[in-house]
Amino acid sequence: MSPPLHVPAPLPTDVSIITTYRCCMKCKMCNIWRYPTEIKREIQAQELEILPQLKFVNVTGGEPFVRRDLAEIVEVCFRKAPRVVISTAGYQVDEIHALAEKFPQIGIRVSIEGLSTVNDYLRGRDSGFDRGLKTLLGLRRMGVKDIGFGITVSNNNSADMLELYELSRNLKMEFATAGDLYTVRAAYV
Repeated sequence: MSPPLHVPAPLPTDVSIITTYRCCMKCKMCNIWRYPTEIKREIQAQELEILPQLKFVNVTGGEPFVRRDLAEIVEVCFRKAPRVVISTAGYQVDEIHALAEKFPQIGIRVSIEGLSTVNDYLRGRDSGFDRGLKTLLGLRRMGVKDIGFGITVSNNNSADMLELYELSRNLKMEFATAGDLYTVRAAYV
């Protein structure tokens, strides 16, 4: 018997869902805040029902916590995957804690780009570091386990990486990094 001519590609196991291009931060390494989406054109929770069963969903943006319907999106995501992680600036402390009360198994990664002064400069907003840390510490007190720092490493913040790593390790939180493509590329041009 001959093999089939077309073998379907396997379905994805992980997805990232960009919920919005609206953002409350004005990051130097990202210009998404300059081009916010219109609310009526953003993906809706019911549109996510077409997703297959997955292992992991990352909910991202812009800033997902500007969405008033984020809990509905997270609810659908948990029907599709056992692990859901939201990438956030951590600025909306109360909203993040409220969502974690409703979904205690949620994962939260707060973007912290350096120690206080560097973070707030790169994120374009005062008190971003303090609010991000307050968010993470509050989640820890609530018993949320899947929490950590998400950092875009660049020439502008690399001097703070060791201290941030030590802080995350002492707090027993994940320390996830990504490179700033433009900065890395510019360093080799």
